[in-house]
Amino acid sequence: MANILRGKSNQVNPMYRPPFGYDMTEEGNLIPIESDLEVLAEVKEMVVMKALSWRDAALYITMKSSRSISHEGLRKRLQKPVELELAV
Repeated sequence: MANILRGKSNQVNPMYRPPFGYDMTEEGNLIPIESDLEVLAEVKEMVVMKALSWRDAALYITMKSSRSISHEGLRKRLQKPVELELAV
């Protein structure tokens, strides 16, 4: 599987921002940030049970994790599974 961060010239796109819960190596591989992924899983359960709105869930993540995410970004992140090449 080709690295999704690389274009035709096999260069990593410098404007690419990794998805929430991941960080990027200099080679363009993605490394999971376990603490952010745990908070994301916790919030997903609360949103599914309708205990939190998308906006409240995004605010909760921003307070609990190392990065921020918008309510629309959170919705997209939770509704679309991430299929990535991870650094080994």
